[in-house]
Amino acid sequence: MKIKLPNKEFLTALNNVGKVISSKSIDPILSNVLIRVDGTNVTFVATNLEQGVKNTVKGDIEIEPGEPKETVLPFALLREIISKFNNEEQTEILVNSDKGIIKQGTSEYKFNCFNANAFALLPEIEEKIKITIPMKILKKLTENTIFATAKREESRKEFKGILFDSKDNNLRFVATDSTCLAFSNFPVEGVQEELFIIPWKALDILNKVEIKEETVDIISDKNQISFNTSNVNILSLLINGSFPPYEAVIPKEDEFYAEVRKDELLPALDRVEVLARSSTKKIVLTFSAGNLNIEAVLPEISEGKESVKFEGTAELSVILHGEKLINGISHINDDIVVFGMNSSLHPIKIKGKSDDSYLYIIMPQKKTTTI
Repeated sequence: MKIKLPNKEFLTALNNVGKVISSKSIDPILSNVLIRVDGTNVTFVATNLEQGVKNTVKGDIEIEPGEPKETVLPFALLREIISKFNNEEQTEILVNSDKGIIKQGTSEYKFNCFNANAFALLPEIEEKIKITIPMKILKKLTENTIFATAKREESRKEFKGILFDSKDNNLRFVATDSTCLAFSNFPVEGVQEELFIIPWKALDILNKVEIKEETVDIISDKNQISFNTSNVNILSLLINGSFPPYEAVIPKEDEFYAEVRKDELLPALDRVEVLARSSTKKIVLTFSAGNLNIEAVLPEISEGKESVKFEGTAELSVILHGEKLINGISHINDDIVVFGMNSSLHPIKIKGKSDDSYLYIIMPQKKTTTI
């Protein structure tokens, strides 16, 4: 088997599928990449058994009767070599039963091939659900929520994913780690009613791969999901579980409110959080007489304090996790940040003044709590 393709496309394909390869793979063969040919298509495949990525490019292919149509090559070494080749030139792949040769000009590198039959793939997905949406909307929904998912291994599996909730011509993404909740919503005409949990890792891969298409097909059989474009396919198992009833967590009414300019609030929070992160990670917000005082106190070490103006009825003090507060506010697409509050211990609702597409809920901390 002989394959010739532009080095730039070769490298892009390797970088895309490499997003799913783990450095701590339980099976050594999963640290490699499967290369398969079909007609003029060259498909690169990688998987970690929970997620998989396929990237197909066009190439010049020559194959003799009886020659293999697929092979498995060492990913890390292959990508390193390809990244150092001339990106404006063509690169050749020559494969026999046990050797793979990579050539460009006078450069030639030989690698041992692995048995393609031993390379485990995710099962093909039966198309029970298909939704087509703009890629920019899917990526924005992901960016607005993925930071609120639980990343710790011991966390509940439902908290390690993002809820996909489509109904009433709206697509909602919701994520929570039980201490905060991020909700993002976009209108999508004709979207069918569906509800399932996508692992955050799958959506993180989607955000990192290089995709030029403006739309993406979302296909699912309720056990797996794939995000398909003309040349890139991202596959993942879905999380089997029940997502918490998120609508019950969102306060229906707010006894107090405060409106603060985002361009004044975020820099102040960033500075105070420098102190908070080295100790308790807590920031104290005190709303009083139109002034919002932002404080971090490290006993016997240091203390920091900022003050910004606000408009509203709030007269109370709350203790919040500094980094989580900043993460939530950073995703608000509005000049004015609105805090909705009922007490110093009830969930705090944060949103943009004129934008209902994004909502963030954060739980206050108790004075005796250490995070």
